[in-house]
Amino acid sequence: MVLPKIDNLEIIKVTEDVLLIHQKKPPYYFSCCDGLIILPKKGRTTLTIVLDLNIEPNLINQINDFYGPISFYVCTHGHMDHMAHVHHWETLGAKIYAPVPEHKYLLDLYNFYEGFGFSDVMDFSLIKKFGELNGYQKCNHVNPFNPGDILEFEDFIIETIPLIGHSKAHVGFLLPRERIVHISCLGFDQHEPGEDGFGPWYGFTECSINQYLEDIDLTESIFLERTDFLTSSHSYIVKSPDITPFTYMREKIASNQTIVDQAIMSIKPSKKSEITIDDLLELDIFFPKKKMKGFMLEIYRYWESGIISKHIERSKYLT
Repeated sequence: MVLPKIDNLEIIKVTEDVLLIHQKKPPYYFSCCDGLIILPKKGRTTLTIVLDLNIEPNLINQINDFYGPISFYVCTHGHMDHMAHVHHWETLGAKIYAPVPEHKYLLDLYNFYEGFGFSDVMDFSLIKKFGELNGYQKCNHVNPFNPGDILEFEDFIIETIPLIGHSKAHVGFLLPRERIVHISCLGFDQHEPGEDGFGPWYGFTECSINQYLEDIDLTESIFLERTDFLTSSHSYIVKSPDITPFTYMREKIASNQTIVDQAIMSIKPSKKSEITIDDLLELDIFFPKKKMKGFMLEIYRYWESGIISKHIERSKYLT
């Protein structure tokens, strides 16, 4: 099969009829994610199905011209980098599927604002600017499914895997016949081997480090026992039995704990019993907030407070 050459897209075969697509230069940090295209195959499906490929509309058009029509699109969760451009797949005729309760975020940005707790700390106008920056437009209709459901499109089967340490609707995809596991945004964010990224992300109140570690254990066992390939929203393809993704994610969480513990210890001993999130936010532990302004400063401050608070709960220096 000859792969098309599309400017700003990397198209890679996972198997002969499953492709991983990566937008090389997203317009903004939270506007795009990698995803899979499932091509028609005799005995499986006559349809073309897209899994969580959130790329810019002009690139969606080119993918559709070459591989379309796209019949179904399945989303893994409702973070901005996974939903900003999903509406465009819908305009081209794809039926959209997304997990409960975050399927509602594709229908109205206000649901995203309330659902992720932004409404507790900032005005909706800031999230409107965030949505506009990343090109968000709402969908007209989304078919909801529950994390853990099995989806069937003709004879193509997707086992959805709840990975709720990242968000309460976040799922991975196990494609049992294709022997592929797609771990979405679990935290393996190396586009090349050895590259360093942020790792697991748990900046909302609903996130949990303990659950994250359980999710990593679960996906590792699925990868080693049931699949040959691992893909994610922000990484290269990994072949079994290479456990690099899981080692990387665990080490990132441990490193984040060390970073927060060191920040706590850097504050005068006399104040340790009175340390607040604001004290730690002033140190720019994870994000360079002193270089930010406006709505992005408020959003990053909210995210970083969520990450720090989870490590405070686990810190031996504040017990």
